[in-house]
Amino acid sequence: SLTDDGLTILAERCISLETLIIANCRNLTDETLKALGTYSHQLKKLDSTLCSQFTDVGFLAMAQGCHLLQRLDLEDCTAITDDTLKHLADNCPQLQILTLSRCEQITDEGIRYLSSSVSAQENLRVLELDNCPTITDVSIDRLLACQNLQRLDIFDCQQISKNAVKKIQTHFPDLNIHAYFAPRTPTQANRRTRSCPFCCCTLCPACAPSCCTIA
Repeated sequence: SLTDDGLTILAERCISLETLIIANCRNLTDETLKALGTYSHQLKKLDSTLCSQFTDVGFLAMAQGCHLLQRLDLEDCTAITDDTLKHLADNCPQLQILTLSRCEQITDEGIRYLSSSVSAQENLRVLELDNCPTITDVSIDRLLACQNLQRLDIFDCQQISKNAVKKIQTHFPDLNIHAYFAPRTPTQANRRTRSCPFCCCTLCPACAPSCCTIA
């Protein structure tokens, strides 16, 4: 039941605040982000998971004042677009960990903004893009510029191919990649030649889903 009024007072009076977790505080709006940008100049970690009323306007205000930000969780902030990534790339040079899971309006253009910034190329360590349906192999190519990337999550990014995953893995052998590729629909011929007579058998390798976890 927290509101913008409470968070504004918190930001105004706790100017040394470094970590703020407001996940699932669904009543908060861009006014909270504007208050953080105005007062919370020491902020290093913000978890705003499921804050669905936050928009690009709010994150612009926050990014312009929170230059020390290192970790930002935007999972399920469904109103944001590529503009938020542009604001972060321009204003948050120390950003190391960024979660964008289920931010369905993020596209390859947003990843271009992010990966073309010198700060992301030098500092970005973890990028989570699970369930971003418009992200394609183009974004994977652009992430090759992020030389210190350590982990990449791309579960249920259906437009990213195995070839793209192999390419970035070859470029960064130590990169920890979590990806899932849905199994292909079996043909009639495949069904007839299966060694397992029970298609619901979870132990049969012919029936198990194809899960790609590359470490």
